[in-house]
Amino acid sequence: MSTVAGVAGFRFDEKTAQQLSAIYQTDDIKEMQRQYRVWFDPKPGEMILDVGCGTGVNTLAISKLVGPGGRVVGIDNSPAMLGVAREKASAENVEYRQMAVEEMDFADGGFDGVVCTQVLGYVADPVAVIRAVLRVAKPGGRVFVAETDWDTLAYNIPDKDLQRKVTLSFTDHHGDGWVGRRLYTMCRQAGAAEIELHPYVIHNAEYSIRKYGGPLSYVIRDYLLRSGKCTADEVKRWLKQLSDAFDDHSYFFSLSRFVCILRK
Repeated sequence: MSTVAGVAGFRFDEKTAQQLSAIYQTDDIKEMQRQYRVWFDPKPGEMILDVGCGTGVNTLAISKLVGPGGRVVGIDNSPAMLGVAREKASAENVEYRQMAVEEMDFADGGFDGVVCTQVLGYVADPVAVIRAVLRVAKPGGRVFVAETDWDTLAYNIPDKDLQRKVTLSFTDHHGDGWVGRRLYTMCRQAGAAEIELHPYVIHNAEYSIRKYGGPLSYVIRDYLLRSGKCTADEVKRWLKQLSDAFDDHSYFFSLSRFVCILRK
């Protein structure tokens, strides 16, 4: 995953890689990725590129759909992420490469499909990256791009001002927190011939490690403490209110993502 230089307090180190690996195993993300694959529709024998593959969870799932006659190449510029991918998401028809999306050296039209999930918010020029992934797709091939609108991060707790501060403090943790709502416009600017748009809302009412909002809250905690955007007392109060809300059955979590499926 290509990072934006100078984003304070957020880094893909070993701890973050393990945290994200846990997030990818939650019920919510597994269900979301199943829906993503329905929209993307990988077919047996296809050659697929997974840009910003992270810990390889989706790469491995796609490899099963393209079968032994197909192949999936996953690229990411984080050694920590790729370390998890190679350990936990390897297969004979999967290849992982350490590579930033801006440095892709694949031939034009070399892939039947390209997946680019949660990458554009980390790069300096998202439109150029969309053009790059379109370039490596075959004529008529499809490019799947998905991004989060982090301003839609919602936890239901009693202290509205505290939650608003947490959301706004975290929203630009990786660069542009509005990349989700800007995705359709950027795809048009990149010159895609066809754009199919799908919104997706992750939501649940269970504060636990099985659901996305649970482990995400620890990523948020660590970022807020490292960046100093919230005090240690504010972070402690926020986490306690999440736990208390679940205990009294008032807890609710939601976050909106947007998917664009492009064709040249």
